[in-house]
Amino acid sequence: MPQLSLLDAINGGENRAGRPRYFLLGVSYDGQLKKAYLKLLNLETNEITLLYDETGHKPYCYTYTPLEDIEGDERLKQAGAIGFEKIEKFDALRLRNVTVTKIIASDPLAVGGSKKSIRELLECWEADIPYHLNYMLDRQLIPSILYHLEDNNLIPILKEEEYVEKVTAERFKDVKPEDREEIKKWLRILESENPKIKFIALDIEIIGEIPTRVPSPSQAEDRVKAISLVGSDGLKLVLMLGKNDGSLNYDEVEYQVEFYDNEKNMLLRCFEIISKYPIVVTFNGDDFDLPYLRNRGEKLGIERERIPITLGREGASLRAGIHLDLYRFFMNKSIQIYAFDNRYREHTLEGVASAILGEGKIQLTKPLSELTVKELMDYSYRDSKILHDLLTINNWLTLRLISVISRIGMSFMEDVCRHGVSGWIKNLLYWEHRRLNWLIPKKEELLQVKGYTSTKAVIDGKKYRGAIVVEPLPGIHFDVIVLDFASLYPSVLKESNLSYETVRCPHEDCKNNIIPETEHWVCRKRRGLQSVIISSLRDIRVSWYKPRAGDKSLPQETRSWYDVVQKALKVFLNASYGVFGFEEFPLYCPPVAEGVASVGRYVFKQTIEKAKSLGVQIIYGDTDSIFLKTDKPELVEELIKWAKNTFNLDLEFDKKYTYIVFSRRKKNYLGVTEKGVVDVKGLTAKKRNIPLFIKEAFDDILKQLSEVKTAEDLERVKQNIRDVIATWYRKLKNKEIDVEKLAFHVMLSKTPERYEKTTPPHVKAAKKLQAQGVKVAAGDIISYVKTRDKDGVTPTQLARPEMIDVDKYIDYMRSTFEQILDPLEMEFDSIIGVTSLESFL
Repeated sequence: MPQLSLLDAINGGENRAGRPRYFLLGVSYDGQLKKAYLKLLNLETNEITLLYDETGHKPYCYTYTPLEDIEGDERLKQAGAIGFEKIEKFDALRLRNVTVTKIIASDPLAVGGSKKSIRELLECWEADIPYHLNYMLDRQLIPSILYHLEDNNLIPILKEEEYVEKVTAERFKDVKPEDREEIKKWLRILESENPKIKFIALDIEIIGEIPTRVPSPSQAEDRVKAISLVGSDGLKLVLMLGKNDGSLNYDEVEYQVEFYDNEKNMLLRCFEIISKYPIVVTFNGDDFDLPYLRNRGEKLGIERERIPITLGREGASLRAGIHLDLYRFFMNKSIQIYAFDNRYREHTLEGVASAILGEGKIQLTKPLSELTVKELMDYSYRDSKILHDLLTINNWLTLRLISVISRIGMSFMEDVCRHGVSGWIKNLLYWEHRRLNWLIPKKEELLQVKGYTSTKAVIDGKKYRGAIVVEPLPGIHFDVIVLDFASLYPSVLKESNLSYETVRCPHEDCKNNIIPETEHWVCRKRRGLQSVIISSLRDIRVSWYKPRAGDKSLPQETRSWYDVVQKALKVFLNASYGVFGFEEFPLYCPPVAEGVASVGRYVFKQTIEKAKSLGVQIIYGDTDSIFLKTDKPELVEELIKWAKNTFNLDLEFDKKYTYIVFSRRKKNYLGVTEKGVVDVKGLTAKKRNIPLFIKEAFDDILKQLSEVKTAEDLERVKQNIRDVIATWYRKLKNKEIDVEKLAFHVMLSKTPERYEKTTPPHVKAAKKLQAQGVKVAAGDIISYVKTRDKDGVTPTQLARPEMIDVDKYIDYMRSTFEQILDPLEMEFDSIIGVTSLESFL
């Protein structure tokens, strides 16, 4: 299959009426045929086509060792080298053309994977890129878009040029010419059709012979008792091993039921169903559901070719379709914060679903083995139904978000779920390196050429100096305006031309272009790759997708789509600079991350000085946000215009506080916005692992604070706060609080047996549950209370009021309420009647 360049795709890739359209799901490698193959979903027939490589593409790596020195090396041939070529590449690290030797291998493991592989025998470049990714990069494939198939050639179906030209002319007329072409490229990719792909959500329930034994996916010794399947096409089915015990009334359930006497037949039915769907969705299915089904199937004697599940180093997949593990996706901090606005805090199915859907798992009061047939079916079905709803809520928000991130990050949807944002950015940069014929540098090489940081970190453990914090003005302030720089760090990357190849470039006449407060300089002769990419992504978010998402003249479904894209772009932009300061990132380049932080500090300091010169009072400042107080709105507008004219950065209105209070003792603040929202810096009382009685007291206090309008109101509320805290303290001392309200709720990230170095409180509680015959597994929420016994904790189910360690709960009250009390100049100990040394000073 001939290689298609991006330019070929852009020049020829538009929808051709009447031709089948294929959605690119992924790339896999067939170890028997030693060929890569594409997983293509035919949208017209909903069938998957496996398109095997016909170009002769093979795994490979590069070395600087001359071809004539290694082409006869028997060690390399024994390792799997089958060919050598002299190749011209561009070394962006040193800004020079280089000649390298391409070592072609028989299979991916010959390049790397054992002590005798090629990369262990001599120094190699690009030897650690997974083969499926390597194939995608060489073919310049764009994941999760539509293609036409012509004579085994893939022709991308991108947005029409006429449309993109019109949008660019209207919205991006002030953009530099070189950036305009990049914007067009991204608009053609992101504006192309994003279809709703059929999927099926799957959940399994295992009931073992030994109730306390945790089912092992690798051993698969216990029977699969139930399998629930919920499809986007309306399928609602539960497969059940055994017979109806009389508890199930078919008319009372919304799902279909199939009973099986034979577990093997039940698994075959499951395999038959999931093979009909291009996407299988699970929660922790990479580590549990799919490996268990595959290994259990083999143990029961099912032929391997009848099992559609494949297992790899990174997780489980399907021979034809793909597998999306939502546990890994929702675990991603960038997704949690930027895509879902921190709406969920726990990464369990219960925590995510309750926050996003308003509906969680069915809560069990007895072990799985004691459930009736209907109870077990309902329990499993609810899990699959939740998975289905998590993907389809808000017009398929989550699934479309995954596919958009897939396009931006040049990462297949499976990889989007499995990898963090640094992995997506890595793939995008690698894709661009291949497009430009750049040699991808090695991490140690980057450090050797570019060096480390030159500023001293203020905070211990940091590699370089970070953002600026302006000391707060203590006391209460009314009508405070907060301005912040929109996407400050991505904007700095754009405006300052920061990228690994432009920072500390080899040109002598660039060395006086110093980054403020550092010893680094930036190239004047060429645009940086990272700068160009981030510049275009930022511009299309700010000037196109974000405004369109809020444009009420557009249909709701259209606005929803634009909102998905702007959220995906936000995820990328907020991580775009930090990855270069992340040691695990393959293109780790500390001077880039340090340079961004340094320019950000410089911009922030200059803005503070400008505000002061205008007569605006600075109440507080942190990183990219400035808290201002002025009775002249025109001065705020002048400051905003000055920032745009001076730095070409957008300083924007964020919020207005009716009042805000800063502590004299600590850098804490408490404020109430015009909308009545209470902001508390460092707020932790909203976390799940805080006892309910503290949450209730905290919420009561926040409600009262939100109603304050004057200084007199605040004094009245402060007295009420004293009363609330004192009342709860008295109830605690008198043991009048229900045990359930004293409980902490913490998720097990692994089974209790795997906690070896330390045993946290929730693990101690889990082990006590196991001793009582209760099954616990990774992902379970363990509820426990603090008690006065040797372990210091007891599961909530086993606790009694007289066991409670009251002093521990007083400490938790103190640490929680001090967040509010500090800014208000109040002391917890004085409220509860404890004399402090401070009161005598």
